[in-house]
Amino acid sequence: MIQRPQRIYLVFFLLLFMGTAALIAFLLGTAYVEKQHQAEVNARNVVAVLEARLEAALRRTQANLEELAQRTPLAALSLAARPQYAATMQQQLALPARHFPEIVGLRLIDAEGNVLYASDRLLPQANVRDRSYFIALSQHPQQSLFFSEVTTGRINRILQLYMAVPIRTPQGAFAGIAMAPLDIGYFQQLFDAVDLGPHGVITFRRSDDGRLVLRHPARPGTVNQTLHNNPMQQRVEAGEQQGVIRFHAAIDHVERVYAFKRVGEFPFYVAAGIASDDFLAQWHTTLLGTVVVSLLCLLLLAWLLQRLRRSEERRLHASGELQASEDRFLQLFNSVGEGICGMDGQGRYLFSNPAARQLLGHADEATLREQDLPGLIHARQADGRPLPATDCLIRQAVRQGQSVHEADDVFTRADGSLLAVRYDAYPLLKDGKNVGTVLLFQDIGERKRQQQQIAFLAHHDALTGLPNRILAEDRFCQLAGLAQRHEERLAMLFLDLDGFKTINDSLGHDVGDEMLQAVAQRLQSLLREHDTACRLGGDEFLLLLPGIRGMGGVEGLALLIGRLLHGLEQPFLLQNHQLSTSASIGVALYPDDGEDFTTLMKKADTAMYHAKDAGRNTYRLFDERMNVEAQQVLRLRSHFMAALEAGQFVLHYQPQVRLADGQVLGVEALVRWQDGERLIAPAEFIPMAESSGLIVPLGEWVLHEACRQAVQWQQEHDRPLCVAVNISAVQFKRGNLEHTVAEALAHSGLPPQLLELELTETTLLHQTEAVLHTLSRLSELGVRLAIDDFGTGYSSLAYLKRLSVNKLKIDQSFIRHLTEDADDGNIVCAIIEMARKMQLQTLAEGVESQQIADLLRQMGCEQAQGYHFARPLTAAQLHAYLLAQRAGRQS
Repeated sequence: MIQRPQRIYLVFFLLLFMGTAALIAFLLGTAYVEKQHQAEVNARNVVAVLEARLEAALRRTQANLEELAQRTPLAALSLAARPQYAATMQQQLALPARHFPEIVGLRLIDAEGNVLYASDRLLPQANVRDRSYFIALSQHPQQSLFFSEVTTGRINRILQLYMAVPIRTPQGAFAGIAMAPLDIGYFQQLFDAVDLGPHGVITFRRSDDGRLVLRHPARPGTVNQTLHNNPMQQRVEAGEQQGVIRFHAAIDHVERVYAFKRVGEFPFYVAAGIASDDFLAQWHTTLLGTVVVSLLCLLLLAWLLQRLRRSEERRLHASGELQASEDRFLQLFNSVGEGICGMDGQGRYLFSNPAARQLLGHADEATLREQDLPGLIHARQADGRPLPATDCLIRQAVRQGQSVHEADDVFTRADGSLLAVRYDAYPLLKDGKNVGTVLLFQDIGERKRQQQQIAFLAHHDALTGLPNRILAEDRFCQLAGLAQRHEERLAMLFLDLDGFKTINDSLGHDVGDEMLQAVAQRLQSLLREHDTACRLGGDEFLLLLPGIRGMGGVEGLALLIGRLLHGLEQPFLLQNHQLSTSASIGVALYPDDGEDFTTLMKKADTAMYHAKDAGRNTYRLFDERMNVEAQQVLRLRSHFMAALEAGQFVLHYQPQVRLADGQVLGVEALVRWQDGERLIAPAEFIPMAESSGLIVPLGEWVLHEACRQAVQWQQEHDRPLCVAVNISAVQFKRGNLEHTVAEALAHSGLPPQLLELELTETTLLHQTEAVLHTLSRLSELGVRLAIDDFGTGYSSLAYLKRLSVNKLKIDQSFIRHLTEDADDGNIVCAIIEMARKMQLQTLAEGVESQQIADLLRQMGCEQAQGYHFARPLTAAQLHAYLLAQRAGRQS
């Protein structure tokens, strides 16, 4: 029964709690209203900023389109006039387009729906007759501006909103459209920059039918959808310019506070919604905290009352609680995973926990009781030798009452085995006096094994287990010292697998890793005991072979390398595959080729690449000529772009004559590098340019310069002269060849039919749809295509059917001995006959005598070029050559 003082305390606490609860409820209600008001203000501010940005973007785009529609000449709005106006109109469109980030580009469309000009495409190929903006503007003369639905562009293939204005004749007739595709991605970035909380939303819709233009965050399948029974859309349709409303969205059923505003005079409005859960999140947290605190107060009050009632009972149960505490301590002592042992002042065993007995291998305490514990468990050193009693730190801690912290050592288990441990020893105190020592220890055997594994991985390859570069360099230093003392040579082999990338790409990296492991095992089986095999990474291995003495040692090295190459040729039987490979090996010798690891490895790497160039599956010994060649290629590469910018590249031109009458029909442009007084031939720098990708900017310069020079010749000699330009396969892969050719023709004014692109059969050997598409587009431009060095490739003749090829250039290897070798004659006749039936022109390269020229003319070959007619000439020399030929014909 509750006594009177307790009842007074109870009433006081209840009144205090109720008053506090009423005050908290009032404050929470006020905070709720304030949060909703702040959300409305934030939504209005966001909408105001977005509306200003959107209205400004649409207004300046409209103004630009209207200005474009007024100043566009009506004569340019036809397909027939496009070649004349293409370059000029593109420049006029590109200039304003680059100042408007919200548009993809500017377009001019004729009355038939053909896209004639575009700011980002020289000759666009598209028709928009079926687009909504074309239908509306062409059928409704009174409409001056139209916005389409959101759709994918036919030129740029991205989501766009078309904004279009009509172009009309002075009489008001429909003449075309000026159109700007608005980049939805630009508006998406604008919306992405706004943070309305985790469930906030921004929408950009049509004000007439509620169609969705853009939503942040995006929701698949909602673009262009109209709204039905939407409260906000109903208010917009009723004529409200802006407002605030709160409702549950039909799309995701989330309640939000929405602010909306029309975008200027345009048929759009923007809305921003802040979810109630977001702006009330802090309020909910406060509410939850208040409830929790209230409950805690109630619990505290109940606890106080309960304590008043049971204070006497708790005193009676104090001894029981003490016993329970001891039980808990004993439970903790027995369950801890760390070994704990107690010893008295003489080191005799007092107690232990189960973990200690398990670690030391004792089933119970009987064998430990009254034993000298330090002498029993700490009796041996780490290597197994007996530990002198004077060196036992545990015994010292027991005698001196000191502590030992985190000492690594070994303990002896019951069966005599050693246990790696880390232990601590603390004085055992009672009433302030030292009565013994407590020993705590744990098994660190697994940690030691992990440390050893880490040390192994630091110097070995994780995949194959072979030494890595760090260990390889260390062993090189050791072997080099031995070689120097014994007056021997040390061979370093740089080994690279041939075609390993194909295995990785076709079968996957798992099979590739399994293959590398098999190669490592085979290398170790093929090497001598004192040889070292290392993996540098990827499919590259480094071998160190000591003990090379004189020429006999080099011959023995050659035999060992031959055994390695032969061994690697044998098939590898993997789990699910049988694979074959080979290797290219570069060899450098210590101390002949270098005395340090880095120098030797670089030279062995250089020799390996020469082995690759020699056909692979072979080896090459390093010599200084390789280094000179590598430095020369590096010098050319480092000076290449500077030479191109400085105008050091020049073009020479070799005439191409008609065999029937000797008239020059065209020239082949051949590039040279004028490096000061030295004229560098293409054979020295073209391979480097192709391997490094620098052939792309060089090819662009050659096209522009050749087209410019060809136009100058037309003006000087008043007759057409075709110019042929060689195209590298790299330009198809890395360069925008179609755009480069169109730009060169547009800038020079050269008719497309006077430009001939020469392609090698290598380019067509790995023909892809991209290559075929590019060649088809070039053919549509009117550019002529020729196959250079025809007959030397290994590709199928199928490409002659698929491509619009105009000419076959017969390789000079068949022409040089035409009068002496009957087989060459038969091959040339077959090529000419095939070309005649396929209605292709033929041109023979490398004609060096009148006899060969006459024989080719008899065979039916139409054109030829070679030293018999003229060597490659500069532009000035070719001009004089053409004048001399014209004078000879007139005489």
